[in-house]
Amino acid sequence: MINRNARLVARREITERLGEKSFLVSTGITLAIIILVVVIPPLLGLGGTDKYVVATDAQSRPIAERAVALAKNFDAEVTIGDTEPDVRLVDGEIRSEKEPDDTLVGLLQTANQALEPSTRPALEVVTAKPVDPDRDAKAGLAFFAILMLYGQLIAYGFIVASGVVEEKASRVIEVLLATIKPKDLLTGKVVGLGLLGFGQLLGIALVGVGVAGATGVLDIDGQLLSAVGLALVWFVLGYAFYASLYAVAGAMVPRQEELQSSTTPLTMAILVSFFAGFAVMEDPDGVVAHVCAFIPFTAPITMPGRIALGEAPAWEIAASVGVMLAATALLIPLAARIYSAVVLRTGTAVKLREALRLARSAN
Repeated sequence: MINRNARLVARREITERLGEKSFLVSTGITLAIIILVVVIPPLLGLGGTDKYVVATDAQSRPIAERAVALAKNFDAEVTIGDTEPDVRLVDGEIRSEKEPDDTLVGLLQTANQALEPSTRPALEVVTAKPVDPDRDAKAGLAFFAILMLYGQLIAYGFIVASGVVEEKASRVIEVLLATIKPKDLLTGKVVGLGLLGFGQLLGIALVGVGVAGATGVLDIDGQLLSAVGLALVWFVLGYAFYASLYAVAGAMVPRQEELQSSTTPLTMAILVSFFAGFAVMEDPDGVVAHVCAFIPFTAPITMPGRIALGEAPAWEIAASVGVMLAATALLIPLAARIYSAVVLRTGTAVKLREALRLARSAN
């Protein structure tokens, strides 16, 4: 439990941020973006030309050649070849390792029916791996979770850092530290903004899920709600890890103009995790996915997508959460010592090596 002083700081942070027009405007913009991301692509069918490679035997080659001719009608491009084919046409079957793209299947079925006789039986789709009928919905959930977590972690991390610099530049920090300990000030700031971020994320998630359900993009069920709940849990884990680092980054510089340079490594770490999240979505059981699960910088963004896709075993989820908790437990005391040692330093920015030295000498 946090003490009374930290609770007062947390309450102050929440009250001040809720009263800022910028917070309300940013929340509105975020909601608008989420709504557009959910609604616009399905309505307009946005997307470029899809390219496919089809391998075929001699018997099914006329179907493949017809598909090449009809591809433009499907905003697609089909090439016949044996190099990394998307599907194989063999003995009247569409064969592939995993579930083939719906556009390609529809194109091949249309090409098949366009041949003589017109009453040809439909091509049977055969996959080497079992097909999950909810795969597309789960992929949508994973994308939604990655997008939300990336936005919230990077936004609230920067808010923590900029708040620290603002207090230093205005000398408010000197008044605050005359009555409370630096550790309590840091704890209250991180907790207060974390609660605010959690509430905002919850609101965004509810609106996004509601819009998706109302437009028929997603079916609202227990699996969907569980995925949203997991995204919220991983926000808490990721925020607890990153917020202390952002607070230290803010404490090391005296002016807002220098904040960008001190927070760039953390922002880049979140950005790399964001792109890693999409790479993991493409291969949720690959080496990259398993490695990212045990890296505290990447796990908060990559793990929710794997969980939504049903590709993360229970032991790995538990182990990843354990790594996050252990890393955060080790980081917070160190961050608090560095923060306490440098937060009152003014004039020039403090180098990380010097900040660590000051933190050690303060013990």
